[in-house]
Amino acid sequence: MSSQDQTDQDGDEATIVHETIDRPELSPGSPATDWETYFPFDEPYDAQREAIEQTHETLLDGGFAVAELACGTGKTLFSLMRGIELVRDPTTPYKRVMALTSVKQQIRAFEDDLKAINRNLDEDIPPVSALTAVGKADLCSYVDTGRIDDNRIYSRCEELREPVRKTLAQTGSEDARTFLDSLVDKSEVDSKSREQPVTTEDWSAPYAEGIPETDGGGSGGAEFCPFYAKYRRETLDDPEEGGYTPQGVMTPEELRAQASTAGICPHAVMGDAVANAEVIIANYYHAFDPDTVDTLTGGIIDKETLLICDEAHMLVPRVRDVLSQSLSRWQLQRTIDEIESEILNQSHRGVDRTIRETLTEHFVSLDNLKKFVELLRDLQDELERRAATALDESDDVADWREKSHPDLPEDIQQPLRDPRTPQPDDLSEWAADEGYTDLLGHAKQLCDGVVAALRQASQHHQGYTRLNTYSETTGQVLQRWADCDHEQYIRTIELHKRQRAEEREFAWAGHYSAHLTIENCLPAEEIAAQLDHFGGGILMSATLAPLDVYRRTVGLDRLEENGRPVQEIVAGLPFPPENRGSFAVDLEKFTYGNRGPTNPRWRDDDQDDVRDDYASVIRDVARTTDGNVLVAMPSYSEGEWAAEMLRSDPQIEKEVLVDQSSSNEITESLKDEFFGGAPKALVTSLRGTLTEGVDYEGDRLDACVVCGVPITNIDGPVPTAIRTAYEREFGKHNGFDFAFTVPAVRKARQALGRVIRGADETGIRVAADRRYASSHNWDDVREYLPEYEQSDYDPTRPEMVTNEINRLVQQWK
Repeated sequence: MSSQDQTDQDGDEATIVHETIDRPELSPGSPATDWETYFPFDEPYDAQREAIEQTHETLLDGGFAVAELACGTGKTLFSLMRGIELVRDPTTPYKRVMALTSVKQQIRAFEDDLKAINRNLDEDIPPVSALTAVGKADLCSYVDTGRIDDNRIYSRCEELREPVRKTLAQTGSEDARTFLDSLVDKSEVDSKSREQPVTTEDWSAPYAEGIPETDGGGSGGAEFCPFYAKYRRETLDDPEEGGYTPQGVMTPEELRAQASTAGICPHAVMGDAVANAEVIIANYYHAFDPDTVDTLTGGIIDKETLLICDEAHMLVPRVRDVLSQSLSRWQLQRTIDEIESEILNQSHRGVDRTIRETLTEHFVSLDNLKKFVELLRDLQDELERRAATALDESDDVADWREKSHPDLPEDIQQPLRDPRTPQPDDLSEWAADEGYTDLLGHAKQLCDGVVAALRQASQHHQGYTRLNTYSETTGQVLQRWADCDHEQYIRTIELHKRQRAEEREFAWAGHYSAHLTIENCLPAEEIAAQLDHFGGGILMSATLAPLDVYRRTVGLDRLEENGRPVQEIVAGLPFPPENRGSFAVDLEKFTYGNRGPTNPRWRDDDQDDVRDDYASVIRDVARTTDGNVLVAMPSYSEGEWAAEMLRSDPQIEKEVLVDQSSSNEITESLKDEFFGGAPKALVTSLRGTLTEGVDYEGDRLDACVVCGVPITNIDGPVPTAIRTAYEREFGKHNGFDFAFTVPAVRKARQALGRVIRGADETGIRVAADRRYASSHNWDDVREYLPEYEQSDYDPTRPEMVTNEINRLVQQWK
């Protein structure tokens, strides 16, 4: 939903065409190259206009704009206006916009704003072409009908595509169309057929419900995907046609319905359309995950693409997750089996010849593969030995052999180096001692050769199919193990508890699966390197402050040192200040040491006093506000405590809902329940999904109270290594705050920002913890609020909260 008032959300439905649409011939200075031509509402907000105009020169110079724009300032539309103007202006280098966001609701916001833009264009202005990129599970026609489980989509998709690829590889170009025609024809349902077509409520394909098979003679055929077969038939002349292109704004649902109705693979169509659209809406993986970039978006990440990074406060944690990888003992064994049985001991002469020829093309020798298998076996032995040691040395489970499975902890993590001292890890030193360093350094090349050989053999030999390889992942993880440094990465052994105890060769393996993991600590270098591939960009959020800290932790200062300008833009809430009550309540810190456990049996009197003080503030907010109240706690367990406390208060008539760590479907249902009916209190965790990216517009939320500063658990080897990396990069006095405190304050600000979303809305925002109210103590966080919020959030004594809220509520009535 756009930040501007928008009553009609449904624009004309987009279409997808099998051709590259010529970009409009636009003259510099014409209305079609002016962003105001595309603005879909009467007037932009002042903050929008200023941000659009201020960023023009920076982006033309190949720079980046860092924009903290408060909720309700129209960030989505600002970035689109700036991007569309640059793309439509023939004098700029930009040909497309890539808009990234980590929140599904923001994907919808981009789609809605783009539809509003096209809906309000004059007839002589060509509509903006846009596409939302998603994964196979969201687009596959067979997943939509339930024929394929979405958890199996990637392996099943390859299985169904391979018969088409294999035959095309063996078929001359003049016979290819005849072959594809035959596959499509045999799959279609005609008027005489008794079979029902593949269908859903949104579309009906021309094919029968069952997955068809190729003609296999006496040996039987192989299942294939008719949607993919028709796509290949339609794109045989792609050099001339240019693939598929969206006309208008194409959502995943529209793409799936239109392509499925036409009998064409929606995901394959999306691959074409990504290269041809003017605006691509995507998630962080599409720009920062090497695999996704390699298979889908690599061709558009260049100097002709303007990056828009929405919810940019999540950039560091999202990229850190992408860069962290894991390799299980099971995966190691499967890779060993694969290389030995399919490569080294291949019994089919024709297959063996193709495999050897392909390996040679990839500069992979059989001798090196034999040595690599030795490395994998020894690595597996080391993992097994270290897994047992990790259990024996764990403080929680030193007596694990005597404990029953349910009593064992869920996860155990053992570092392979001192997290406080960057140095080569134990396993890397072991590899060096055993003479394996060079093999580790060539792991990806060796495994890529294996994967290429198996796929080449699968394409050229009937009856031989090896599509789902284990070597690919193994090569990637071991290569990262060899390449990544020991300061910004830490290697660990991780044990993940099995759902139930099993009989295994090793006693520990009956309870846990073992993994080698490499965890990123500080992704600034990798983020900067990927940002540098784009022509320029806008990184925006309502919670980026302090901007100097943000620039340093995402690597923008590195880019600026290399000549790429970086611009800062800040805009506070544009709505009347008298419509909001914002309080920083001066209470003792809400930390575990001060508040104690949620079970009162284990608390002392001082800890009880702290909880009583916070309970009083939460009750005050719930009692004195008329509408919905969001209570955001540091964890889900603290949320359960707060909910029970509210339910036990006879003066609180609101129904109390409790959010827990659960599936997206359950969370969405809880959100709908909160929005509907009589006013309620919703208690959640500040680390959950209901405190950011959710639009509580209108009367959906009257108040939010945040308790404590939600600093993540800093115990354990990985948090210690993260802190160490930040201290070494940004200084010892900055390390902890940059790594943990600042992100925690952003989390709290996200929750508080849910309340006021429009010019006519009123609401209460309460940050309960003296660290928000004070600037005198070493651990205070008020300095990490932007200036406009420091002036908003008045330090308030807890006994004054009720009076202040009552005063405002009466004023608003």
